[in-house]
Amino acid sequence: MASRGGKHVSGSDGSDFLHRERVADHYLASARMKTTAKQCMVGHLVLVALVLSHAILGQLGFLDPPAKIWEKIWILSAIPALFGIQSLPRSKVNHMNGFFYGVAVLGLLPLCWGVVDLLPELRTATQFMFGYPAAYVYYTGISVGAVLHVLGLYYSRKLVEAWTSKGQKRQ
Repeated sequence: MASRGGKHVSGSDGSDFLHRERVADHYLASARMKTTAKQCMVGHLVLVALVLSHAILGQLGFLDPPAKIWEKIWILSAIPALFGIQSLPRSKVNHMNGFFYGVAVLGLLPLCWGVVDLLPELRTATQFMFGYPAAYVYYTGISVGAVLHVLGLYYSRKLVEAWTSKGQKRQ
């Protein structure tokens, strides 16, 4: 606690703080990136909830067209996202690696499949969803999902690097 008029250490003008310990760079990087990674993962889960509701409503016959097989596979990418969110508070490297590989396989590959699957529909535009050609709505969702996946993969790699580094001295 600082005292305004109290005793001070003799011979100290307050500029002797340079010798004190500092937070290592990898801890600073981890703290900065955890927030952004969590936002990507939560955004991913929100998008999964939307696609899941579309799949359920399509299966019940309330929406046309029903969910495609690549969408149903993509919904499974919520599992690695939950692993990723779980890894953040305690910096669990194994869980974050599970997020990385799970999103690469269950997230990005089905989206690529969807891009290829929708090419004929993009040319003909015979199905409509919410008053727009269905392919446009699908491609919008695929774009948002791809951005969230790529950012999540980037930050997960950076977090694993920060969590596994031995620490280097600042210069």
